[in-house]
Amino acid sequence: MAKEKLLFIGHISIDHVKNIWGENLQLGGAALYASLGAKVLYDNVKIISAVGKDFKHLNFIHSTFPGSIIKVVNMPTTFFRISYDEKFKATYDVVKLGAGAKITIKDLPKHWIKDDVFIHLTPINPLKAKKFVEHIKRISSNVWVSINSSPDYLEKRENRRILRNLMRQVDLMVLNDYEAMALAETDSLIHAVNVLKARRLAVTLGQLGAIMVENGKIQMIPALSGLTVTSKDTTGAGDTWCGSLLAAYIQTKDWMKSVVTACLISAIKCLDWGFEKIKKLRFKNMEEIVLHVLSLSQKNKQLTLEEFLNKTF
Repeated sequence: MAKEKLLFIGHISIDHVKNIWGENLQLGGAALYASLGAKVLYDNVKIISAVGKDFKHLNFIHSTFPGSIIKVVNMPTTFFRISYDEKFKATYDVVKLGAGAKITIKDLPKHWIKDDVFIHLTPINPLKAKKFVEHIKRISSNVWVSINSSPDYLEKRENRRILRNLMRQVDLMVLNDYEAMALAETDSLIHAVNVLKARRLAVTLGQLGAIMVENGKIQMIPALSGLTVTSKDTTGAGDTWCGSLLAAYIQTKDWMKSVVTACLISAIKCLDWGFEKIKKLRFKNMEEIVLHVLSLSQKNKQLTLEEFLNKTF
């Protein structure tokens, strides 16, 4: 089994989510979703984050991710009120960063910055992300650093400039199709993929799969063909995808297998509120989930994801 440590830096939050299925108050945050996505496949996962004294889930965090650094500060825990339309397009009605603003480079121990650690920066302020990347690379230029962002951080021109520069420095940049076009300041995804310069770029396309760009070579990697999903809550789906992708890549060093795996785990997450469907889901290795994917087809009949889960778990 791979020995590398997988470290996620970013927000843990309390989310009030409202969509066509109802509304729910739930634990969330990009760093937590990404870590749980990774934990499905990989055990050595840790989080660096900050929460308020009002946070009531520290036991869950520390029992699930032993050795994580969760700073408790005298501010309210990060809070998001998110509403979705019938197409699951998100609107952030309330954003209270609170304790999340207190995450700093000082929270990252220097002895964690070494060659056998994969560090992923979940969506945080681009200027803060820049400071983290510079700090990490200054200590060890060989450490893997990847990053993903979110649409609200792409509204300001200066933020877009910072992120475009960071793309050239980090080992992997993950964007969805909307974010890629916003960052490239174009309404054409094809143009965006061609003009954005990165060491390695992944552009997620929802249930279609993802586009991987590496060394100037563009590869379309489809998700599982025939898999149908009725989403209940898409909050954190992209972050879950990132975590699963990195966990699969650590084990396989194969981007195609990793993308397919990430798409499946992210889809499973969306079947219920928050991360309920994945918080206890574990596979020993990537091959196990591939076998489950293959079992979706029985006697030329494609099962829905709900049917698959009901038969499997």
